Amino acid sequence: MVYTKKSDNSKLKEVKITARFQSSMNELVAALEDVDTHKDWVPYTIDSYMVDKLNEDKFYYYVSSDFPFPAKDRDVVILYEREQNPDTKVVITTSEAAPDYIDAFKEFIRVPVFSSTYILTPKTNGFIDIDYQVKVSPGGSIPAWIINLGITKGPIKTMESLATLLDSGKYRNVDVAGIVN
Repeated sequence: MVYTKKSDNSKLKEVKITARFQSSMNELVAALEDVDTHKDWVPYTIDSYMVDKLNEDKFYYYVSSDFPFPAKDRDVVILYEREQNPDTKVVITTSEAAPDYIDAFKEFIRVPVFSSTYILTPKTNGFIDIDYQVKVSPGGSIPAWIINLGITKGPIKTMESLATLLDSGKYRNVDVAGIVN
């Protein structure tokens, strides 16, 4: 399911997606945290890589994104953090833009606002419920109404690609430090 709502402090809508995947928690978290491969499955990603790993569940990473002509492509530096409740096994990840963490590149407009949260709730029979929320302001001079027209396309395609990636078996039997299935 896909939901949008007006933001309290922006003309841009916020997006929430709920989904259910059949996967282990380790596989799902491994896919989300393998930032070097995001360019292979996150739509519109030009490049993605680790900038600074602070520990097993906190790091900075970089993403550049292709925007349709005539808009200039964007990039963002993200601070990612993860925690797992030891009783419920629910995993919560947060990602926040850190626009000044590394110098901006001339060929991109740096995204000033990005915030996302994954809530991963294990269910019976190997299923995980995903609650994904994202808020972004891409910067530059693109009118809000144009951004709002297509604001759900990227997140929907991302969820579809994530399901395909998990089905491929690439992360089968992977153990992620700090994650319990």
